[in-house]
Amino acid sequence: MLGLMRCPRSRPVKAVIRAAALGMLATLSGCGLLPTSASSSPSADPPAPATAHSAVRSPARAVAFSFTVTGNRPVSPNGSQDTYTPGVSCESATFASDHALGVRVARGFGLTGFPAAAALLTHFLGGKGTKVGYRPGSAISEQARASGAFLTVNNEVQAAILSQLKAGRTHVRLSAAQLPEVAFESRTSDLYWGFRGTQGLTVTGSGHRVHGRYTGTLTYVIRDSYGFPVDDTLGGFGAPMRYLQTACGAPQHPGGARWFPDTITVTAPFHHPA
Repeated sequence: MLGLMRCPRSRPVKAVIRAAALGMLATLSGCGLLPTSASSSPSADPPAPATAHSAVRSPARAVAFSFTVTGNRPVSPNGSQDTYTPGVSCESATFASDHALGVRVARGFGLTGFPAAAALLTHFLGGKGTKVGYRPGSAISEQARASGAFLTVNNEVQAAILSQLKAGRTHVRLSAAQLPEVAFESRTSDLYWGFRGTQGLTVTGSGHRVHGRYTGTLTYVIRDSYGFPVDDTLGGFGAPMRYLQTACGAPQHPGGARWFPDTITVTAPFHHPA
């Protein structure tokens, strides 16, 4: 009988796996894919910082600057400001008749829906001569801002301001020639019967430039002298009112009339590409 051959006993499976793993670790370490003991030391150099090309850059801030606006066209002396004329007699009968006419006209303005005209004429007949001003947001100020006369003036003024801003000026100064007079010519308007052709204008404002636009607010003070010059007929009652203003003018004649300064203040936005 042939004798049975004995095969050598195979190594346990766990030993084979452990040996293979050790060999793989040695190979990876030699290839530089695993850190060496020196790289894991606390005294090792830290990793190099990211280069400037890899750093995240914050967006550049928009360059901004502020600007201011000033300009004044004063009211020049004119016939609306005429006062008592020395040497002219104030006839009592004419005075009473003309004053009564003025009261009726003022009342008619109120009934027709022209409250500013009624108030201004009443103030004129009172003879005090004190200033009357209408603030932004008042009814007559809103009417002025929406009128074609003001829109035309506003466009001219804003164009003059923009021209200086684009030339690099931050303190804009407008000359009197760049400030047109505002003339309210619609006879169906409270503005006409109360103001008509105004005689002065002041403009102030401020704003800033940012993101390629100029943004700000302008304030217009429309100036006038409420009175009756020699050639102002005003619907037939201009001449009698002038008689009260000059021949019977206050304070020389008690109860006489007197001219006074009046204003309308209007605000408007300023928005334009830089």
